[in-house]
Amino acid sequence: SSIVQFDAWHWEDAVIKADDAVHLNWPTQYKRKGYGFGGGKGWELNKKYKEEVQKVKDHFKRAQAYAVHKPDDKDLAFDAMSGLFSGEKQLFVHLDAAKCLLDMIAFKKQFGLPNVVVVGGYRADKVADALKENDIPVLVQRVHSLPRYQHEDFDHPYKLPAALMDNGVLVALEGSGRMERMNSRNIPFYAGTTAAYGLTKEQALQLITHNTAKILGIDDRYGSLEKGKSATLFLSEGDALNMKGNKLIKAFIDGREISLESHQTQLYKKFKEKYAQQEK
Repeated sequence: SSIVQFDAWHWEDAVIKADDAVHLNWPTQYKRKGYGFGGGKGWELNKKYKEEVQKVKDHFKRAQAYAVHKPDDKDLAFDAMSGLFSGEKQLFVHLDAAKCLLDMIAFKKQFGLPNVVVVGGYRADKVADALKENDIPVLVQRVHSLPRYQHEDFDHPYKLPAALMDNGVLVALEGSGRMERMNSRNIPFYAGTTAAYGLTKEQALQLITHNTAKILGIDDRYGSLEKGKSATLFLSEGDALNMKGNKLIKAFIDGREISLESHQTQLYKKFKEKYAQQEK
């Protein structure tokens, strides 16, 4: 994956860091037997979990050997992974279960991977000490979610970021899942919810600004308002983390003011004028 900004003419203009990371979907310890709240028909043990983890390890062993010996015959898959072992690239590992998280930490140590980030981390609060000890940040899933298991608190997703940060883990928010493009508009409100469940407003704002930039390795240019950094920011008339107060009036990317005009704003102006005329 690469890191981009969206005020651009083409990808070369948009890119901040190209080919910056590799993503790994870690094998799951349990698999759903059906769908619905609480797992539908329940969960069943993935009997091939150890075998699947071993396949991941075997692949990384070959990739590590490739990175060391640099054979003449280029392998595109292994070539893309070479930067993982030197720390030039990050490894984003998508996983949730506590057991899987501990197995992944052992995997990180085995291969000496300097830059590993957890994506999702639904049960990361159960192993927060181990994550902190191994300097592994977490991109937490959408907090506007139902609890996955019937025995859990209803607000488990809401308070997960606070639980991790209280234990010294670097945390930011992510919105992967269904309808990602549409749901990106809710990212400020994900952060706002965490402010109602254990975090201060300042900490909540950092989940979608400074902490994210730290995890992505671009905090020397982005993520906070400081002299010498990129002027990438927005202005809101009210509390930007609250649906009632979020009313953006200005936005800038790298110092360039961007248009906030959209189909929705056009319709708002159209019908505002219509009803204003009716009142005369």
